[in-house]
Amino acid sequence: MNTELGWISLLPSLLAILFAIVTRKVIWALLGGVLLAHVLLFMPQVGVGLWSGTTSLFETLVNPSNQLIWGFTLAIGALFGVLERGGTFVHFVRALEQKQLVPNKRRARLFTWVLGVVVFIESNVSIMTSGTTSRPVYDKLGISRQKLAYLVDSTCAPVCILIPLNAWGAFNLGLIGNQGVADPLTTLVYAVVLNFYAIVALMLAFGVAWTGWSFGPMQKYEREARVKVAERLEQEKKPGQNHIPKQAINRGALATVLISLVTMVLLVPIMLYITGDGSIVRGRGMVSVFVAIVTALIIAIIGTWLSLRTPVKVIAEAVLRGAWKILPLAVILWLAITLGDATRALGSGAYLADILNEALPTWMLPALIFLLAALTAFAIGSSWGTFAIMLPLAIPLAMSLDLPVPLLIAAALSGGIFGDHASPISDTTIIASLAAGVDHIEHVQTQLPYAVLAAVITTVLFAAAGMMM
Repeated sequence: MNTELGWISLLPSLLAILFAIVTRKVIWALLGGVLLAHVLLFMPQVGVGLWSGTTSLFETLVNPSNQLIWGFTLAIGALFGVLERGGTFVHFVRALEQKQLVPNKRRARLFTWVLGVVVFIESNVSIMTSGTTSRPVYDKLGISRQKLAYLVDSTCAPVCILIPLNAWGAFNLGLIGNQGVADPLTTLVYAVVLNFYAIVALMLAFGVAWTGWSFGPMQKYEREARVKVAERLEQEKKPGQNHIPKQAINRGALATVLISLVTMVLLVPIMLYITGDGSIVRGRGMVSVFVAIVTALIIAIIGTWLSLRTPVKVIAEAVLRGAWKILPLAVILWLAITLGDATRALGSGAYLADILNEALPTWMLPALIFLLAALTAFAIGSSWGTFAIMLPLAIPLAMSLDLPVPLLIAAALSGGIFGDHASPISDTTIIASLAAGVDHIEHVQTQLPYAVLAAVITTVLFAAAGMMM
């Protein structure tokens, strides 16, 4: 098996990303990336490589831990299907309007940002909660779903890394402790303060939420959203249109939405505590998320039937249609996970890390570690995988050169968050598309300019910090 291919090891991920963006055929791009990676692993035995790639797809699909991912992905689609098609979300949106919580676009965007920040226990739950709650409000006010996807994606991972009272914190704490750091917890706390990308991305998202600023491809979709809402308002002015009166709010339907979403959020830390034998940071994240979302789905089904007397047949169709609508993204997630496993086997991350072995000015190291971690995360689509590769490089480097260990840790963590935020094959990028109900490539294309801007600012900050060492 070939595991030291140098720059060739980057081809499967980079070609998959390029092909997906150019052709918009994400599934075929990822599938080709998986097969190419395995062909490279077993060159010159092409047939063996193709068989290995096919086998790896099956193994990823039936892996018990991954089945929880497929389960909660389809369940969240079913949940939104029930809330939307069952009719409860209509009353939720009207209640928000009546209470003047989101009377305008600015308040709606800030509402999304705050939700993303508050729900910091688990990134996917943060995305799902703020995305599914905000989607009908954005449609109503004429804000593009692409901007919604950007806002939820720009709060989830940055907040989870900045408030590490979760599995993210436990994972990185373990990596830092294994490198011989005397006080891992204090070191991680200092690194959080210096995590420039997470801070910049979060503040940039706040600025966009406050001002509505759009640039790049986002401008097109914002214009389209304004046109759609204008056409809808014109349609509603025509006589004979059947719609719920503005003040008609079913309190039971409103309670169904609120209870199901609050349950989904609160049940995650409870399940983490239970599965971690009294410790949230040691809890089983995927199990906790799966239980929380399935419980929320059950509440939504029962609440929809009781409050609106929606026929069981309609609710059942809503469950199936919601899950079916999400299925393509579940397939993308499956292929992205398989490709990530293959790129790790190829040694893509290790090759990128070796680039730092060349002689470099000391003050440039924080910025270069950030850029290398960002490139690694973008290529493999995994922030945690990047942390596992980069922290064992950054910490000994800092110790051997007598540099501030928290600063180099922060640079590695920042780069991982950039890739998690921007990569088309990252699970959080995919789930943000899912939660906002937007085409995945449209989300990637509209979000990337903002992510790159944050990365440029972050590079400057790390370079400045390096000069001050």
